[in-house]
Amino acid sequence: MPAAICLKTLLLGLLILLLNGCLGGGGGGSDDNASTPPAPPPANEPANLTFMSAAGIGVSDLDAAVTLYTQGMGMRELERLTRDNRTEVILESADARGSKVILMDFTDGIGRNFQQNPGKLVFYAKDPNQFASDFSAAGGRITVPPAAQPSVGNVVVGFGRDLDNNLIEIVGEPTATESFFGAFGIGVSNVDAARDFYVEVLGFEESQFLQIPGQYDEYILTSPVPGSSAVVLMNWTNGSVRNYTDNPVKLQLDVAYPERLTESVRDSGGDVSRDPAASEEADLEGALLGYASDADGTLLEIRQGIRGYLGAAGIGVEDLEAAVSFYRAGLGMQEVTRRSRADREEVVMRSADERGSDVVLMAFTDGVSRNYQQNPGKLVFYVKDPDQYALDIIAAGGRVTVPPAFQAGLGVTVGFGRDLDNNLIEFVGSADALQSYFGAFGIGVSDLQAARDFYVEDLGFRELVYLPIPFQYNEYILQGQGGSALVLMNWTHGATRNYTDNPVKLEVRSMSPEGIAQAISDAGERVTEMPAAATDSDREGETVGYAKDADGTLIEILRAPWQKK
Repeated sequence: MPAAICLKTLLLGLLILLLNGCLGGGGGGSDDNASTPPAPPPANEPANLTFMSAAGIGVSDLDAAVTLYTQGMGMRELERLTRDNRTEVILESADARGSKVILMDFTDGIGRNFQQNPGKLVFYAKDPNQFASDFSAAGGRITVPPAAQPSVGNVVVGFGRDLDNNLIEIVGEPTATESFFGAFGIGVSNVDAARDFYVEVLGFEESQFLQIPGQYDEYILTSPVPGSSAVVLMNWTNGSVRNYTDNPVKLQLDVAYPERLTESVRDSGGDVSRDPAASEEADLEGALLGYASDADGTLLEIRQGIRGYLGAAGIGVEDLEAAVSFYRAGLGMQEVTRRSRADREEVVMRSADERGSDVVLMAFTDGVSRNYQQNPGKLVFYVKDPDQYALDIIAAGGRVTVPPAFQAGLGVTVGFGRDLDNNLIEFVGSADALQSYFGAFGIGVSDLQAARDFYVEDLGFRELVYLPIPFQYNEYILQGQGGSALVLMNWTHGATRNYTDNPVKLEVRSMSPEGIAQAISDAGERVTEMPAAATDSDREGETVGYAKDADGTLIEILRAPWQKK
């Protein structure tokens, strides 16, 4: 959670008098018993990780709401879905950080009150005043203009209401590029019972409990899985009536093991209206879908979660010891460990700055002939001193093919070289590098768009940028939830490239190895070994699986290290 959340909570206590005139009425909590927590999982059963992938709010005028959230709040429309009783517009924040927001236009003819939602949406903005100005110009209503608070580090906070009276909280955040959706608040009738359900049953973590005198009590919850917005449970204490029941909102939850989650909800006495199963809705294309609700009737839409990242990038090498020496002396990496596999020996290398994914040097021992000189990918390093880095590459036995030079169009210094096995090494000057770090791994692909769709739409990587490099290659730069970037490259300069079955691998770590293996299979690619307990002596207790993409690049499927505290 951004540091601004903690500062903001202190600030709210100082703004009570101001808020009393702007946030409207509230209501007290009830004395219902807390939900019964499920029994802890067996010691050998992985944690059932959950995160909020999207927050849904009902709207009375879909087009007007889309205009406000895009033009007034900087969000981007990603897609529109026709659901069984509603139309949904999925929005992503300007910075592509945090969970998505879903605007829901109900089509079932049932009357709903969209003006009484007792929750809130929290946005973090680089320029809160400009955010408020854009919000107002697009039809929103500012109730508390953003203002710096000197007593808490000059954090800027403001409040407004959208077209359906949803509370919008605006917080200044220096790390924002433009703005992002940081938290979703839902009203609850019993804040402690709701906390127990969301933490003990659904698997969120309690980050902080706040009491805002004369306004509301709230629990701020986060997920062990990074990258999503916080969930805030709110109970108003200012004496006025609030409706906490069956509000037209939803939490879309991505879950490592959806069936286990619905069992936990049932065991706690909660309501499950649909067990997870392939959806019959055309726009969901058979995606796993389940429904449950909390004690106040807030809809919980349960999906299969596979969020992951590139944990390591593997390249085959002809001479293992020579390669280790080059990557250490020439590229500044450190040897972490050595391990034996069924058909290869591996040395794991880590960058000098200990940032990004690991690099795995693989020496095959199965007697199968491989061409290590034709890999159409690349390894990208970000370095403090590009000129010295080039000298180190040469001194260690590598080649510098393009000396580092400042690229005015990019605003950075870039150079290129080749390692002992002819792998392309790109090194980029970076002010934030202490020495150097492994920033991206490129793999050659025969069909760039199809590869992009597989890694983004099916495996959940996020597209950062598409770059056509004239007379060289076109590439998509993708990012997982951590680790180095994954670059998909297709060469365009006419020379023949081999894209098939190159001796490289991607170690992909996911919140659900089984879920990502199923996603690969559903995409029509090959799962050669379903994730299961590892048999290698050096990784007891790990889950390992294997698959291949359309070009035969090996994908080693592993569990991400995220765990509930």
